[in-house]
Amino acid sequence: MAFSANPLSLSVPPPAFESWLRESGYLETLDCRNAHPPMDQKDGFSFSSVLSLLTINPFSKVTADDLTRPAVPWTAEFFDSGTGPSQTYSLPSSSSQARLRVQENVKRYIRNYIYIYVIILGCAMYKNPLAVLGVLSTLALWDLFRLCSTRWRLDSFPSLQQVIIIIAQSATVVILMYCKVMIAFFWAALLGYAVMILHSLLRKLTPLKQPLQEERRTKMSQSSHKY
Repeated sequence: MAFSANPLSLSVPPPAFESWLRESGYLETLDCRNAHPPMDQKDGFSFSSVLSLLTINPFSKVTADDLTRPAVPWTAEFFDSGTGPSQTYSLPSSSSQARLRVQENVKRYIRNYIYIYVIILGCAMYKNPLAVLGVLSTLALWDLFRLCSTRWRLDSFPSLQQVIIIIAQSATVVILMYCKVMIAFFWAALLGYAVMILHSLLRKLTPLKQPLQEERRTKMSQSSHKY
């Protein structure tokens, strides 16, 4: 896909251009263009470029629709786009390309990343049965509080209810610390985040699958009919 140079294109701001490419399913065009920036704009992907990724929010473009959309096929799209690893993955050539890949891939594969985090957390819990016991004990504690609150109508005694809530919160903190639940969640979150950043950084932007393109075109058509 190529755009001929014209004076009108100068009036289109980059965010609007990226939005148009995203809605049209051609965002990979921008990824390919950033892979070969002009000579005076080449900044290289160095250690400083990696540090610059720490300042961006990879979830900035994730919407509620992305969280409810089913995960993409693992073998047919998430790991490989069907063209081979050499055509699917590459080192970003610039920090701008790295930011584009991270934000867009996280938006596209957010459900897959959530499943990966759940798997990592399950492995961490499996290696530490005490953490599983801590989670179950915490759930049982708050379920007991809910039953007692309903049976004894604690909402009629706000002061007493607040005191019991503080006691339950303190007991929860003690259980989570003693059973090392927070340590398991922390390491699972850290490893899951590292996997997400590494995959989204190296994964080239590829054309959207046809069903997703049709879904977006349908939404755009419905929005145009409203006006």
